[in-house]
This record gives sequence, structure tokens and C-alpha cells, in this order.
Amino acid sequence: MKTSRIGRLALAAALALGAFPAAARPAVAKPAAAKPAAAKPAVRADAWWKNAVIYEIYPRSFQDTNGDGIGDLKGVTQRLDYLKKLGVDAIWLTPFFPSPNADFGYDVADYTGVAPEYGTMADWDELAREARKRGIRVLVDLVLNHSSDEHPWFKESRSSRTNPKRDWYVWHDPAPDGGPPTNWQSIFGGSTWAWDEKTKQYYYHIFLPQQPDLNWNSPGLKRAMYDVMRFWLKHGASGFRLDATPYLFEDPNWPNDPDVKGGRPVWLKPYNSGLPKGNAILRDMRAIVNKAPGGAILLGESSTATIEDLRKVYGKNADEINLPMDFLYGNLTKLDARVFKQQIDDAHGKLDGLPPVFFFSSHDHSRQWTSFGDGVNNDRIARITSAMTLTLRGTALMYYGEEIGMADLPAQELKDFPLGPKRRVADNRDPERSPMQWTGETGAGFSNGASWLPVAKAASTVNVAAQLADSGSMYHWYARLLELRKTVPALRDGAYVPLESGNPAVLAYARVDAQGDGVMVLLNMSDAAQTATISGWPTGPRTAAAVFMASPAASAVAGASLSAASLEPYAARLVSFRGR
Repeated sequence: MKTSRIGRLALAAALALGAFPAAARPAVAKPAAAKPAAAKPAVRADAWWKNAVIYEIYPRSFQDTNGDGIGDLKGVTQRLDYLKKLGVDAIWLTPFFPSPNADFGYDVADYTGVAPEYGTMADWDELAREARKRGIRVLVDLVLNHSSDEHPWFKESRSSRTNPKRDWYVWHDPAPDGGPPTNWQSIFGGSTWAWDEKTKQYYYHIFLPQQPDLNWNSPGLKRAMYDVMRFWLKHGASGFRLDATPYLFEDPNWPNDPDVKGGRPVWLKPYNSGLPKGNAILRDMRAIVNKAPGGAILLGESSTATIEDLRKVYGKNADEINLPMDFLYGNLTKLDARVFKQQIDDAHGKLDGLPPVFFFSSHDHSRQWTSFGDGVNNDRIARITSAMTLTLRGTALMYYGEEIGMADLPAQELKDFPLGPKRRVADNRDPERSPMQWTGETGAGFSNGASWLPVAKAASTVNVAAQLADSGSMYHWYARLLELRKTVPALRDGAYVPLESGNPAVLAYARVDAQGDGVMVLLNMSDAAQTATISGWPTGPRTAAAVFMASPAASAVAGASLSAASLEPYAARLVSFRGR
């Protein structure tokens, strides 16, 4: 296959869209033509969110200010200067609403309140106000699919079949044999149906039985949830992270699953996820945030089976979720340059130029230090995964503590930690939710009381204070990436150019600005030294200028080549170039 090239005019056209689509080809083969995609729904050039870094905070574990061992909203406010210095654009707070905590806040008992352990509405208003002063936006985690079974809405709904809120939840008569209406399985295990003895019907819950699904077919429920959105926007929210967006509707025919244990995973069954009726709800929500001042947005928990399905979540006319999270990328846990290349090329070439959303760690995902680390080279590997996420076109998500290399809490440190009022249930996601490691002192600077989850023993050496004082630390690696992302035009607004490394262990790509200047990224995803022969560049002169960043740092010496590279094991290299 001959190497095709595109000229300056084609480059400019692709830049207008924001990406060069990847061609279908083997990872080591010479590249096929990289043609600019046709014009599709565009994003305004001044949209703050199209290249933002959004920092996820699990408030319960971020900063405690009153000594009860549970993080609070005042704690987030206290750390805003830290977040500003780090360089994030927005923060996403996981639920802080009143909740019985069967699912630690994702079982909401009051959508317009603040749980006492997190503070008051006055604390929220102060947080939103102080964040805005620092140029940081705040997103509220809106749990769309379900409430708590202790929410007043559900208490009314289950009180009788004739209650006005009966249709705010999904109720169904038993099957002819008296059992559950279908054989569907919950994402958290067991049947997705729970029996209500009083009204002699089942209610539907795709998650826990304590999380009954809301019925988005109900006009009353829709109005109430839209009012919830307006409430938080009025109180200074800059938008919402929408929880569990694929599950708003179910197949109205309620078919039995012919293969309960086979086919797509339980969270992506054709009868329980991604049904078209959900698009209308998302368009309504987008219209609500579009009316709010300051560019409010929707960030979506948008798990899909294919990149084509992910494209649909943006809306046919880019009028639904601004930023659907790319779980096809975020669910990867093995370093494989070929797999990453495919996912990244797809995200840039098959979303019609709309901004992808890249992430790894989260409150539901193992921390990337743990999931990708091999126990020996974790520091180098974490620099690879962070460099990749933060140099790609689109929006990047970070999880609190990621910037200092926090790991999952080791099982042996968690196993004997007692349950109690602050931790009523053990959750298999507890390891990635341990308290933020601010200092090496007892309590890690998180709390001066007994914390709800144990502080990792690693906090004595892995903490913010120590890393701020060490110019070679993980913190400074992240801070530098965020700085370059804001100050280098190619990394801020430039097109993505898929390159070929000639080596299945090395991922190569570039970001190019409208003048043809840019940054080439090389990532060796193996534990052995590798060489790369770079091809696939569009036409036009370019010369290497310097190495912006490199890990190991010593490899920056004589590393500014755009055609060939020798890379140490688990090396990351960012090379700047000029296009004229």
C-alpha cells in the first residue's frame, strides 16, 4: 500500500473539523490516506468544554473540615486554590444529596438538598461562588435513572396503585406464574424486579432494589426532574454529569432474554439500554442547560457497545449530551498500543469532529496506577497513560489523587476495616475511594478524626505535600501536561493526526495547529526498549524543534526527531515541531 499524503489545504479543512480520521489498517502497515472528514455538526470555537480538563471529586473522601471523618463541601472549597494551581477547568462532584447510602449517594432521597454530612445549601452556594472566582466550573452529578426507595416520591408511588405518583416509577404485574415479569438481571446481580406486597406488583430496578427506576414516560416525573436541573443551575452549577444515561427506557414489550448469561453484558442488553426514546429526554435537558448563562453543559455516563452508538449519544444534530464519556477507551486496562490506536483513531474519525471524552480512573473504575501498573514500573506507566489522555484532542477527565499516583487501597488494608454508621456497607469499589493523600502525617491531611475509609499506608510517602516539593514528581508531570494543554495551540485546539510507528509496541500520533506547527507524541507501551520509524505525515515541511516532555527525563536528550526514535521501556516523549 502506498503512503498517501494530504496537502496544506486538506490540512486546514481537517483542522476546521478537528481531526484526521484513521484509516482501517494493520498497526505496523504503511498508512492509508488520511482524508479530512466531511463537515458535520460543529462545536463553537469558544466553547470552554471542548478541550477542558474536568476533575472528578468524590466529596466523601476529598477533604474533611469538621473532624467527622467524612469529606464535605467546605473541604472542596478549601482546596480550590490547589485545583486552580494544578490547572483544571472544572470539577465534577459525585452525589452529595441526602441519601441512605445503599450506593453511597447514588440512591438519592432528596434531589434538591445537601446531606448533613456534606454540609448545607449555604456551603454549596459558597463553593460554586468561590470556584467561579477562580475560573473553575462545578458540575453536579444528577442521578437520572433511579432514586432511593426512601425518596418521598417512591414512598407515595408505592402507597397505592391509585396514588398520583404511581406512574413516576416502573411497576408491572407478575408473570402468569406469579413470578417476576421478565427474567432480566440487575447490573448489581439478581433479578431486576422487586415485589411490593402491599400493592401486589413488582417494581423495576436495573441497579439495587433500594434504587427503583424512575419512569421517564411520566409527564409529572419529567417536569419534576427538569425542575431539579433548573434548581441547581440557579444555584450556580455549570451543568451536570448525568448518571446512567443509557437506562432511561426499557423495551415496552418486556421480552424475556433468550440468553441471560450470553450476548452483550447485562448493562448493554438491547432491551434495557440505549433505547431511542432516551434521545428526546436528552434533547430536553440540553435545551435547559443551553438557556443557562456561562456555557452550562451535560457530561454523560454513556456506556456503549460501539463507537457508532457513542456518536448517537451526542444527538443527530449535536443537540443532546455535549460530552459523552468514551467507555470504549476508559474500560481498557491493558497496555496495548494497537488496541489504543484503534480506539483513539475511531474516537477522532467516527464522531463527526465532536469532542471525545477520554478517561481511565473514576469512582467506579480501578485507579489507573493499579489497573495498568505491573508493581515495578507503575510510575513510568502512569506517565504514559496520563500523557496519552491529556494530549489527545477533546475533553479529559481526571480522578482526585490521580495526579500524585494514588493507587487502589490494598485489600489487606481494607479487609479488617469495620462497618459502622459512616460505612454501612462494604462496596467492591471502596479501594478506589480511599481518602485523598494531602500530607504524610497521620490522617494524611484529610481529617483529624477517624476517616470513613482507611487512609492508605502509602500516604506517608505518596502525598501532595511531598510531591509539590519534588520537581520530578508525578504531580509536576501532570501540572506540566495541563500547562502545555492550555498554552500550546496544537494541544489546545489542533487536529489529531494518526501516525504509524512501524512497531506494534509504540503508539504514535501528532497534534497540529492551523499553521502546521504541533506536537508529536510517542509512547512505548512495553517493558523493553523499542525503536520507531515514524510515517503517515501529511505533506508540508516540518522540522523538530525540541522535546517538550519526556519520561524518563534523560531521554529528552537528542530525542527531537520526527522520523525515528529509540525509546526506553515504558517511555513517553512529546516532541514539538514547526511546520514552516
